[in-house]
Amino acid sequence: MAGAFNTDNIRNTVFRLTDPYDQSDLINCIPEDAKLLDILNIYEFERFPTEKAFCVVCKGRRHKRGFTAALTTGHRVLVGSACGQKKFGASWEEAEKRLRLRSDHQYELLMYDRLTMIREELQAKLPQWLRVFEHLEGRKAAFSRIFGEVASRLNEVAIRGDGRLTVHRKVRTSAFQQALSRDDDDDSKERFTYQEVTVGTLLGSGFFDPLHTHRAVAQAIQSVKDHSFERALMLDMNKRRKAVERSFENLQRCAEIYNDVDAFLSSENLATVARWTDQNDGIRRKLVARSNGLFFSDDLNRGITILPLPDLDETLLNCIWEYRRAG
Repeated sequence: MAGAFNTDNIRNTVFRLTDPYDQSDLINCIPEDAKLLDILNIYEFERFPTEKAFCVVCKGRRHKRGFTAALTTGHRVLVGSACGQKKFGASWEEAEKRLRLRSDHQYELLMYDRLTMIREELQAKLPQWLRVFEHLEGRKAAFSRIFGEVASRLNEVAIRGDGRLTVHRKVRTSAFQQALSRDDDDDSKERFTYQEVTVGTLLGSGFFDPLHTHRAVAQAIQSVKDHSFERALMLDMNKRRKAVERSFENLQRCAEIYNDVDAFLSSENLATVARWTDQNDGIRRKLVARSNGLFFSDDLNRGITILPLPDLDETLLNCIWEYRRAG
């Protein structure tokens, strides 16, 4: 019996019960000369402690957790978890291990089936996403290449996480502050200090997310393709499922980056960036925003022209949600 389980058996078998009596052909004793053949399922009695499960080993109704054991005589019996170990010893440990492996394999098969339901849609949409994100990465690379100094400073703003575009301004200290710090030798010298002032807020900080989105989409295409053989070993299915699920997480992150890149390249944000560079004494070459892009103020022929990003079909995200829905 231990070797008779195929993938269909595993799919359709209930390995965990909340009511151990919700199954047929149970007997209340162990026949003479009967040995343990297999463990069919594990239970955790939902009516405990009002009602407790019977155990054929201790002959008592005192159990919350236990197993349904298949005997060599063809009978089924309920056995408490601790009592089973005492009665059957090492054979019980081996049978319990088989049960847990089957339960794990069942989960992998169910997740495989769920992936199969959306596989066709994924295979249709992912190449479209790849083209979109290849285009998007080209935009990001062009911006960094053309506006190297500004791009580096904006990246620092994005890493900081608050989106504040700041400049340092020289301001005169108050009379009280001057009095506290005045030197006897030069009490007429006017003193100044520098203050950090916020002059704007950066939109779309995810523009600087280090994830290579086009590679993430390509990896998702490969992981979905790789996880396409249900009769693989359970351990292999586990690895392939996890690769698919990591890809799904990255796809969701890609969608967030897409929205941020769109916001970053908006005329509103580029105008804010241009004003910030104009007020920032630490930036050598100033920028000017025009309706069609962002350019150097000292060379209006050099800059970047902004065109709308290709549309991103977000129905693929619905596929990911459907995959996870019953997980």
